[in-house]
Amino acid sequence: MRKFCVIASYLLVALPAWATHIVGGEITYRCLGNNRYEINMVVYRDCFYGNPLAWFDDPASIGVFNASNALVRDIRLRPLGNDTLQPMLTSKCLVIPPSVCVHTTAYRDTVELPPSPGGYTLAYQRCCRNQTIVNIVNPLATGATFLVVISEMALNLCNSSPTFNDWPPIYICAGEPIMFDHSATDADGDSIVYRLCTPLQGANQIVPQPQPPNPPPYLPVSWVSPPYGVNNMLNGTPGDPTLAIHPVTGLMTGLPNTVGQFVVGVCAEEYRNGQLIGTLRRDFQYNVGICSRTTSAFFAPEVQCGNLTVFFENQSLNASDFIWYFNDLRQPGAASTEVSPYFTFSDTGRYTIMLIANPGTSCADTAYREITLLPNSIIPDMDISLGPCSDSVQVYAIDLSYDTLSTIVRRRWWITDPPLEGDSVSVVLNRSGTYSFVVELTADNGCVLTYEEPVEVRLIDAQGPFPVTICQGDTTSLIVRNLSNQVLSYNWAPAQDIVSGQGTNLLRVSPPTSTTYRVTVQSSAGCIKVYEALVTVRPPVSNFMATATPDTISPGESSQLNATFYSDEYTYTWFPAGNLSDARIHNPVATPLETTTYFVRLRSPEGCFSLASVMVVVREAVCDWPNIYVPNGFTPNNDGRNDVLYVRGNNIDELYFVIYNRWGEKVFESRSVDVGWDGSQDGRLLPSEVYGYYLRVRCRNGQEFFGKGNITLIR
Repeated sequence: MRKFCVIASYLLVALPAWATHIVGGEITYRCLGNNRYEINMVVYRDCFYGNPLAWFDDPASIGVFNASNALVRDIRLRPLGNDTLQPMLTSKCLVIPPSVCVHTTAYRDTVELPPSPGGYTLAYQRCCRNQTIVNIVNPLATGATFLVVISEMALNLCNSSPTFNDWPPIYICAGEPIMFDHSATDADGDSIVYRLCTPLQGANQIVPQPQPPNPPPYLPVSWVSPPYGVNNMLNGTPGDPTLAIHPVTGLMTGLPNTVGQFVVGVCAEEYRNGQLIGTLRRDFQYNVGICSRTTSAFFAPEVQCGNLTVFFENQSLNASDFIWYFNDLRQPGAASTEVSPYFTFSDTGRYTIMLIANPGTSCADTAYREITLLPNSIIPDMDISLGPCSDSVQVYAIDLSYDTLSTIVRRRWWITDPPLEGDSVSVVLNRSGTYSFVVELTADNGCVLTYEEPVEVRLIDAQGPFPVTICQGDTTSLIVRNLSNQVLSYNWAPAQDIVSGQGTNLLRVSPPTSTTYRVTVQSSAGCIKVYEALVTVRPPVSNFMATATPDTISPGESSQLNATFYSDEYTYTWFPAGNLSDARIHNPVATPLETTTYFVRLRSPEGCFSLASVMVVVREAVCDWPNIYVPNGFTPNNDGRNDVLYVRGNNIDELYFVIYNRWGEKVFESRSVDVGWDGSQDGRLLPSEVYGYYLRVRCRNGQEFFGKGNITLIR
């Protein structure tokens, strides 16, 4: 069997909206005399994958260039209608896909071409070729140039170019030999020599339709080499004859082995009296694909038991009409024209079935198949048992079937994928539901029977309790979540320290130490599942205390509090917080007005609390000397020392302080311990001498004090 290399299938590739269309073309000329020439051009486009907007040029521009490659004329031609080419194959029984479509049009005009040294080049350029072309590099950006050269000799002889007799077939079959007459006819009777030649590049995507065309010379297309080139234009793999053309007859031969679109070039060289007059170039595209033939095929069981009605599945290719013959002697001439029929035979036995695809045509094909119909002699039976179950269960199945006429030689169980084989099977199921235990029984005589038993599985579908961490003395909950609609029972252990919930799915416990609790869950179907959960108990911080230094102070003094356990992972809260420097550190400073007990609460990272306390004693304040103090002298000389005279006392709530000079005149008065005397009166510095004062104080405990004395001002 021949293998075909598929490099790019133009039948399957979707092109972008601006996809190209050029398939091929050629330019010929005919001398009419008196320097007048009829110019003919044929252009072919892809009408299936080509861009619908890329129609034939109207007008098309053929440039006439002299021997110096200078443009001397720009011929504008109108298309002469269009036609669609029909694919022609080597056999009428071959079938090709509908995606092959080629349009063609012709252009014709008469021009005057006076004799010119070196002759003329007539050229037409267009972009672009199909993106799916296999054998040239970057086909999307490679256009085509169709040209003919009218040599100086041809002008002098009023020569006409050869014309090819036929356009090559637009579709050829991979694996089918090519044999195409690619010959040309010359009106002047000149000799023609044929050869394969490399097609020429043309316009690009930037200027896809140059009018007039670009001047010569023109570059050849770049082959994808290896494997392609002028000596191998079609075959992607070696071994088969490559495309060739006979130099004398123009017979094109080859055996294509690669699917895709291919650019091909043919040159016909015109000789007169052994001298080359000119060369006719043709550029075209071969579409190589897989060709199908009418194939008759169908499926039916080789052996069928216990049923005389058989279904026949038609698997034919490239056919629309069918006739079936069932060859049942008790039903002579039994036939059907359905595509895939059912037929009921008269009895058991062996029958030869015949299917003719496309009957009555030269492309008809016939298929045969034998079937054997037997009585059903297999007696099916199986035994199924379930093992212990929880959230999964092991199921055991044993086949007890037997055959009264033959012997069961194979048992295939369709429970899992892949299927299991054997007299018995064991599977583990982990989901509730109804399962089908299917066993396919095959007897020695070819009979096959499939037998099925349903098995209902009701597993425990629950979610066990999660481990928790609590503080000593706390109560927590353990929950089993029932994820099904089954009725479940619950038994928790150990029983001690259970607060509530025994026998339910919600348990409340308060263990003094870390404890693992187990719950046995049982379903109404008898499935049992045990879950465990650890309750971790965090004890309080040991040796946790609070201290105060000093623990006894006078009113207005401070005490340093301290929590004896410190870690930056713990948090501290002191209360009452009113006279503390910061109630959220482990060592705040307390300045109480009266004897106070301070509490500190320690919180661990797990949320457990410990509590400690300490008392700070505040001495009873006496509203008298020396708790109330007035200096007997001061030096207001602005040296930063003893410049202002204040009344001092930690227990003073209200005061009235007045100073007199020796003549009894009031020189200073204050009602606040924060307002002192700087030795001046109305902005005037008073002299150094002794001054008298009077003091009235109310203490915080409500007592009153009255005092007087002398103050020496020294400057």
